Amino acid sequence: MMRSIARLLFLLVLFPAAVLFAGEDKITIAVSLQPYATLVKMVGGDRVNVVTLLPPGADPHNYEPKPAIIKAFSLAEIYFTDGSGLDKAWMPRFLGANKKVNVIDISKNIEWMKSEHEAHGHHGEEELDPHIWTSPTRVRFLAYNMYDALKKIDPDHVRYYNFRFKDVRESILAIERKLNEAVINMPVANRSFIVFHPSYGYLAKDFKLKQYAIEVNGKEPKPKDLANLIKIGRKNGVKTVFVQPQFSKRAAATIAKDLGAVVVETDPLDADVLGNAQKFVDALNEARKK
Repeated sequence: MMRSIARLLFLLVLFPAAVLFAGEDKITIAVSLQPYATLVKMVGGDRVNVVTLLPPGADPHNYEPKPAIIKAFSLAEIYFTDGSGLDKAWMPRFLGANKKVNVIDISKNIEWMKSEHEAHGHHGEEELDPHIWTSPTRVRFLAYNMYDALKKIDPDHVRYYNFRFKDVRESILAIERKLNEAVINMPVANRSFIVFHPSYGYLAKDFKLKQYAIEVNGKEPKPKDLANLIKIGRKNGVKTVFVQPQFSKRAAATIAKDLGAVVVETDPLDADVLGNAQKFVDALNEARKK
């Protein structure tokens, strides 16, 4: 009993805000994607409510926001945008419902890449590869930018955010170390992978891998495209084929069978942003045994 009281007193001294703000108003923050929602909760903890604009399983490329989501956004004080333009088609409707929302760009200090397909019109006029959250290295920057914004928005609880961000940063660094180790242990000739939709360009760049996409200009590949990709896969020692739930598994299975590769189902839009990175680590380690 005395030990519990001593611990409570210690917490009150170290983090008075974290212990006593239970009755205070939380900050309502809107984000576009599930991975960003997870990051905000990891950094903001009990200080934030999060509104996610894209529901689980929805495709951002043809998303039509429901009235309930627009209503939820109308209550948000902050909108964390990644600045990629992925939300360009539907953001006017959200901003029309909430003209006072404070829009904050969380992509500060992140170097953008051009998409493999956007320039060909797959996503309209958008040319940036929006998938920055699929690389743990970029996630670390995203988490820091969220943390930095929250400190400024909510200065009374800086120590709380400091404490949480330290833990988040360590978790991300641990995944980065695992990925680096997995790549180092792979033969250089096998450091390539195939994925239906090119979602892992940033991860590939950050960890010295090469990504090859199955889809062609956002469309299902034709037989000649598959044959060409199989040829590329053989030449580059591909042993991992990633398939996402939003896209066809048939072409991925055909390619993997021909290459004797591991097929890994992964959803880049899933909320478990660090768990997805761990799946990538596991897939690389499994492919090494092939």
